[in-house]
Amino acid sequence: MPKIKLIGYNKLARKLIRSGFIAVRKSKHTIYFHSAKQITIPIPHKHSRDISKGLLYKLIKEMKISVEEFNQL
Repeated sequence: MPKIKLIGYNKLARKLIRSGFIAVRKSKHTIYFHSAKQITIPIPHKHSRDISKGLLYKLIKEMKISVEEFNQL
C-alpha cells in the first residue's frame, strides 16, 4: 500500500473540489457532497497542524478512491 503524505486543511479542501465534491454547508465542520456518487463527507475546520494519517485514510475510504488517486489529485 502506498504511503500517504500529510496535508493541511486547505490542500484537503482543494483535493476534494478537484475530485468533484462541492461545499454545501459550513457549521462545526464543512460538509462536502458529491452528487454522482451520493457521498457526503464532513471535514473539520481549519487547524494549524496537518490532518492526521488516520483521518486521511478514513476520508479516502469514504471518497471511494485509492491512495494513489488521492495523491495524484
